Parts: sequence; C-alpha cells; structure tokens
Amino acid sequence: MKKNIFLIALFVFYGLTMPSVQAAPTSISIDTTNSKLRFSLLTCDAGDDLYTIWGHTAIRVVDSINNTDIVYNYGSFDFNTPNFIAKFVKGNLNYFISSNNYTEFLYEYQYFQRNVHEQVLKIPTIEKIKWQQELQTNMMPGNRFYLYNFIYDNCTTRIKDGIFKHAVINEYSIRIKSFREEVVSAPYKGGLAWVGLGIDLLLGAVSDKQPSLNQEAFLPKLLYDKIALNPHLIIETNHIKYNNKTTATEIDPISILLLFLALYVFAGSWNALFTQRLAKCIDLILLSLLGIGGLLVFYMSMISIHSACHENFNLIWLHPLYLIAIPIYFISKKWTGYLGWLFFTLTILFMFANYWIPQHFSKSVIAVMVIALYLQTRLIKRGLDAKYK
Repeated sequence: MKKNIFLIALFVFYGLTMPSVQAAPTSISIDTTNSKLRFSLLTCDAGDDLYTIWGHTAIRVVDSINNTDIVYNYGSFDFNTPNFIAKFVKGNLNYFISSNNYTEFLYEYQYFQRNVHEQVLKIPTIEKIKWQQELQTNMMPGNRFYLYNFIYDNCTTRIKDGIFKHAVINEYSIRIKSFREEVVSAPYKGGLAWVGLGIDLLLGAVSDKQPSLNQEAFLPKLLYDKIALNPHLIIETNHIKYNNKTTATEIDPISILLLFLALYVFAGSWNALFTQRLAKCIDLILLSLLGIGGLLVFYMSMISIHSACHENFNLIWLHPLYLIAIPIYFISKKWTGYLGWLFFTLTILFMFANYWIPQHFSKSVIAVMVIALYLQTRLIKRGLDAKYK
C-alpha cells in the first residue's frame, strides 16, 4: 500500500503525455510557391505504463518537395533536469517540443503494441505553410520549452490549438461533464484502478469545472473525437493496429475498501486479545497512510502550481494532522481522544456540507472517508476509556 502511494505521488502527473526521444531540430527551406505538405493528427492509444495511460497526441508533417516525413511531439521532458522530481511534483518542470522520423516513431508504438490512429487533415495550403514554419520556429532552442499544465497546456492542447488556428473547424461539443471525469476514468479503464483513486483524491474543485467548447478536447482521444465531428476537415482516416492484447481488469477499489472496513469493524468490536491488537495495528497503519496522503493533498493543493489540484476540499478530512496523532497515540490516551473529536467533527461537518461543495466525490473516495471516520471514533473511544478508567 505504501509503495502504491509513493508511485502515485511520483508518477500521478506524468499523465496525459508520453515522453519521446529528443531529435535535433530540422532545418528545411520552404518554397511557398511550390510547397506540397500533408498534415495528419496522430492519436496513440494508451500503454501499460502509468505515464502512457492517457494516450498521446502528435502531428505528422509530410513534405513531398523536401522528401521529409516528420512527427512533432510536445510531450517531451528531460530526466536529467536538475531537481527533476521536485520540479515535476511542484509543476514547474519545463516540457518541450521534439521531432522524429515517422518510421522511427511507429517502431516505438509497434514495440509497445499501441495502436496509432491517423486523421489526414484538410487545411488550406497557405495555412499548412504557416503551421510548418511555426513548428520549425518552435524547434529552435530558445522557443522549445513551455510550462506544462496537464489540463490547459499539454501535448494535446498544443496541437489542438494549431488545428483550430489553421483549419476551418466547427466546435461541436463532445459532451464531457468535467476535467476530473476524463482524467480519472483512464486509469480505471487501463486496469490501474488504485491509481485512479489516488488521482481522484489529489484533484481539486478546479478539475470539476465543465470545459468550454475550446477546452474540452484536452486529451488525445477527446481531440480525435472532436476532429471526427468535422468530416469536412478529414481527407482520410487510417488505423495502424499493433495491439492484440485484451485490456487488463482490476477489482474496483470500493469492493476491497468495504471488505477492509468490515474487517476493521470486526477487529475493533471483538473483545479478544488478538483482534484488539490487530485493530490497534490497523489504527497506526491508517494514521500513517492518511497522514502521508494528507501531506500530498496539502502540497498539491496549496503549494504546487498544478492548477487542477487547487481548491481541494478533501483537505478538510484528509490532512497531515494524522501524523501528529501517531506519537500522541502512545503518549496520552486522553489527548488521542481530543484529536479524535477534532478529526471526527471536521469529517462530519464536511459530509453534511457535501451538497454545497463544488467538488465531486466518487463512491471509492467516500468509502475511504468512512474508513477514516471509523478510525476517528476509535481514537475518541481510546480517550473515553482512559477517562473512565
């Protein structure tokens, strides 16, 4: 469990992009009077690794005059960046555009057995020339880097903005309810349900906003669907199949959480030496996990610049104060009870105010909340037992 939480903390925001190999900037002379360009939107299916689970978006530019076939990718980052992990978690890690030969690009997806979908775009010639020039300008050392935001500014939105700028497109809605729903559903569909739960806990009320027509195509599959609603913009669609595997399935966390709660209640209620010791061990494990989780929620919501994690109301019941309760659990039963009352009151008030809080809470999140609530009642009971004894 601790390992899962660490992995969630480290990789949760790899999301929405796939890192690619950096290629040297390509210098091509453009003949604006005799230029033959073809632009294609490339949408890559999700992979098995966490940072690939949302898929990937790239733009392919075929230049028949210069005999080049280049794929541009805005989802690259450098692992050798000083203080990489600290910058990554805080949200001030610079991403950059890179380019690759189309054949080499496909080799990577063939190796990892990920399907690639190509939509050849119908764009006016002058606009294709402008866009190619902009991509080459972006590839220059002084222009390549940008501050990544996994909802508003990522490898998909950068290409979406290029399409919207240079093509005639009708912004038909693909009807998504919120950023959260799309971000969290991907890990569940990819067999990483516990990762999905961790992300759900870290996302704040900002992610529960409904995207505007311009914002809603912020993930690879969403942009693909958005373009598919504009048949006048598509010359042809090609599907390159590499994946013959069935999608991995994973037990929904809520089932395991409810079973855990039942065990916890049984151990806490049965008056036997073994069960009472087991219940106390669970108390300490939960205090540690909830405290560490509270630290992550506090950091991502209050300190990091990941805007989707801001305004996280989970901080009311999932907070770092659980860590303070660990030493007090051994030092003073009476003060353990006081902390229990404090935590319990905050959680109950939070539950009553849930209707007015502008944040969605899934059934799995509520199950974690109920487990925390039972822990709090045990802390209160520990204080009451000390008082009456």
